[in-house]
Amino acid sequence: MDLYITFFIIIASIFLVPLILKRFNIPGITAIMLAGIIIGPYGLGIVVMDESLETFSVFGAIFLMFLAGMEVDNETLLKGFKKSLFISLFSAAVCGIGGYYIGNFLGLSHMGSLLYGALFASNSVGIVYALLNELDIIKSKFGTVLLGAAVISELIGLILLAIFSKVNLSQGFGESTLFIMEVMLYIVGLLLIVPYIAKAMFKRCEKLHFRKIHFILLIILISILIGEYVGLHPMIGAFITGVAVSEALTKEEHDNLLNDNLNAIGYGLFIPIFFLTLGMNTDVRMLMNLSNLEALIATVGGLMILKTISGYISFKLVGYDKLKSLYGGLLTIPQVSAPLVVVSIGRDLGILPHKFYVTVIVLILITSIVAPILIRHIINKYDSVNSA
Repeated sequence: MDLYITFFIIIASIFLVPLILKRFNIPGITAIMLAGIIIGPYGLGIVVMDESLETFSVFGAIFLMFLAGMEVDNETLLKGFKKSLFISLFSAAVCGIGGYYIGNFLGLSHMGSLLYGALFASNSVGIVYALLNELDIIKSKFGTVLLGAAVISELIGLILLAIFSKVNLSQGFGESTLFIMEVMLYIVGLLLIVPYIAKAMFKRCEKLHFRKIHFILLIILISILIGEYVGLHPMIGAFITGVAVSEALTKEEHDNLLNDNLNAIGYGLFIPIFFLTLGMNTDVRMLMNLSNLEALIATVGGLMILKTISGYISFKLVGYDKLKSLYGGLLTIPQVSAPLVVVSIGRDLGILPHKFYVTVIVLILITSIVAPILIRHIINKYDSVNSA
C-alpha cells in the first residue's frame, strides 16, 4: 500500500474513532486501540505492521513515559514517596503471592508459578499514566501517589524478572546482586547528573526553544542506551529522565516546553500510534478460544480481583477514603507492557506453555480495553478525585 495512503488511514483513525466513540463514554486510549484492532491484520487488514510503524510505536512508548516523568510534581512525589512505596510493596506482595498460587493451581512448575507471580505483581505504567492524564487527575496528590506506586511496582517487577532470567540461565545470584547495584547507580546517576547538565544547557539556549527540544531528545536517547546496557527497560529510563529534566526547569519553562512543544510532538503523533499498534497486534479471535477457559478465567479474574483488593486496602491504610481507595485499586488493573515482557521471557525459556501465552494476550486485551471503560464509568458516576 502506498505510504501516503497508509498514513492517511492511520491519522484518520486516530482522529475520527475517538471522536465517534466519545459519545458512548469510551476513553480515548481505548478508542484508539479499538481503531487499531479494526484496521490491523487481525481486523480488516487495511494496514499491515511494518518496521517504520514499529519504530513510531517504540518512540510513542518512550515519549509517553518521558512525559509521565515531566508531568510529575517532584516536590509532591517526594512528599508522597512513603505512601507510594507502601502501596507498591503491599500490592506487589499480595498480587505476587496470589499470582504464584494461581499458576500453581493451573499446573505450572515452581519456576513457572514464580514467573506468574511476577506478572501479577507488575504494573503497566504507560497505560496508568495515560488514564490518569485523560481523567485529568495526573497533577493531583492522589494521581501523583498512584503514578509513583505504579512506577515502583513496575521497576520492582522488571528487576525481579531480570533476576529470574539470570538465575534460570544459571548465571547465579551474584550476577543478580550486581544487576541491582547497577540499576540503583543508574537511577541515582540520572537524577543527580541530568538536572545539572540540563540547567547549564538551558541557560545557553534560553531564546532558542527548538535547541531545547533537540537537547531533550538527545538526553532521552543517551539515558535509554545506557539503561539498555545495564539491562533496564527503556520505558523506565525514559520516565526517570523525565523526572530529572523536570527538576532543572522553572515552572514557567516547564509549562512552556511541555505544553507548546513536547505534548504536541508526543500526543500529536507518536503516542497515539503506540496505542494504535497495541490494538493492531491484538488477535481478538483468541477470545473465542475456549480450550483454555480455566486458565483464562483464573488469570483474568484473579488479576482483576487481586489488583482491586490490594489497591483498595493499601490506599485505605495510607489514609484515603473508601471511594478514592476503590479508584486506586481499579486504576492498577489495565495491563500492557509488563505481562507481555513476562510471558515472552517465559516462552523463550520454555517455562510457560503456549496456552499461557495466549491467555496473557487475552488478559492484555481485556484489561487494557474493557477496564478503562469500567473505570471511566465509575469515576464519572461518583465524585471527582481532582482534589485528592
